[in-house]
Amino acid sequence: MNPARHPLLTTFQPPFANAMHWQEPLATRLRYRHNLPGQLATRLLNVELGLYVLAELLPTAAPEDLPDILNNDGTAWWERPVWSPRQHRYLNRARMLLAPYKDRTVWLNALAKYRTLSPDLRAFTLDGSGLDSSGLDSSGLWNAELGKYELRERAVVLRGALY
Repeated sequence: MNPARHPLLTTFQPPFANAMHWQEPLATRLRYRHNLPGQLATRLLNVELGLYVLAELLPTAAPEDLPDILNNDGTAWWERPVWSPRQHRYLNRARMLLAPYKDRTVWLNALAKYRTLSPDLRAFTLDGSGLDSSGLDSSGLWNAELGKYELRERAVVLRGALY
């Protein structure tokens, strides 16, 4: 019997092991493009994924409401509209990918650090003076100061992380 094919001798892979590396190609490009230290690019994309989830599920919610959505609690959760199956899928996937942000203090600290980054690095504005998801309106969360190529690149990666 071939030991490499024996089920007890193979290494265990968690069900979503590869799902946790969704940001790696873009994080590497950001790290070199903007000369970012260490894990900053990965953390930046994690915060942006949280903001993207909020923009998709509750566009009028404050950025501070993400833990309420992930925990099924709070005013933002109880006053939400009826969601489509796609939005429920986004939420379930976000709960797995953004599990540390279920803790409100962790999320607020991450948002505070995100606010300190230069505007040419952030894909989202937190004051509501950006673009909507189509890039046409000036009433959404997308950062108008970032180039359209970078915005599109991030939007594709963020959307792909939730599928």
